[in-house]
Amino acid sequence: MESIEFDTIDRAIVHALDLDGRASFARIAEVLGVSDATVVRRYHRMRTSGAMRVVAINDTRRTGQTSWVLRVACVPDVVEAVAQGLGRRADVSWLHLLPAGTELICVTRPQGPEQHGDELLRQLGRAAGVTGLEVHCVLRSVVGGPASWQPLNRGLTADQVEAMNRTAPPVSWDAPPPAWADGDQVLFAELARDGRASYAELARACGSSESAVRRRVELLRGAGVLFFEVETAAANLGYGTPAFLWMSVRPSALETVAEVVAADSRVCFAAVTTGSANFLVSVLCRDTGDLYDFLARSLGSVEGITGVETTPIVETLKREGPMRLPRRRR
Repeated sequence: MESIEFDTIDRAIVHALDLDGRASFARIAEVLGVSDATVVRRYHRMRTSGAMRVVAINDTRRTGQTSWVLRVACVPDVVEAVAQGLGRRADVSWLHLLPAGTELICVTRPQGPEQHGDELLRQLGRAAGVTGLEVHCVLRSVVGGPASWQPLNRGLTADQVEAMNRTAPPVSWDAPPPAWADGDQVLFAELARDGRASYAELARACGSSESAVRRRVELLRGAGVLFFEVETAAANLGYGTPAFLWMSVRPSALETVAEVVAADSRVCFAAVTTGSANFLVSVLCRDTGDLYDFLARSLGSVEGITGVETTPIVETLKREGPMRLPRRRR
């Protein structure tokens, strides 16, 4: 994803879309106090340059399915091929390259009712050139999902956030999620490519009517099965040092650590998992000093953390949406 300099209005638009990915441009303009044309122009500039896009995500927690975090070690000659193969899969997201250039991290989630999320694990275990596979089953998400990452410099004021939230579709968390329909996988795939695709475009892809597609999207959003997120390079928001933390935490301290981690605006993902590292955290820091501050001050005084491995992220190869081609610059 391209890095460009976002100004105050750009950041406000990105923030508004993260709160409601399908909010009308007119609604965003009203909240920001600018013209509709300004929002449309800014959005299309960011979208066509590859600096941001809105994507839809299937929240497998609502459907009772399992997510996994994988750490894949490869021989140097095959890491590019493994990365390409992982990136092409619809069930893989957040694919990162680690500093040595021979390790990858990714998240895998099932993409349909018949999937359990472990198909990729078996395939990777037999793949030529894969020398190690560390598997973590997500037991509880602490940061991430529909609530999204909330860094300090998002762009909207508290009053503007409240105004956007007033018109965002409500979610009924107590209601059981709807059963999968025949066209849901196509619908999710189209919305993962472009979360703001028109209902006419979605209807053509699904072979259905606009009204039927609209009702289905509203139903899935209202049940919390479908949510929208903005993809953008962290550098566009002023964060130049991403890192992943593999933490070992005593069971008695999990809740305390979760509270500390969730309260820190640098954390964009955190989860309690299985494995030797049972608490995984992804952070976006401004620089190495900011990363040190997170480790020494935010985590340093917390009892129950028995070990932390910190791995800087060299490159993010894929986020939630389909991988862009060409994948990497050389």
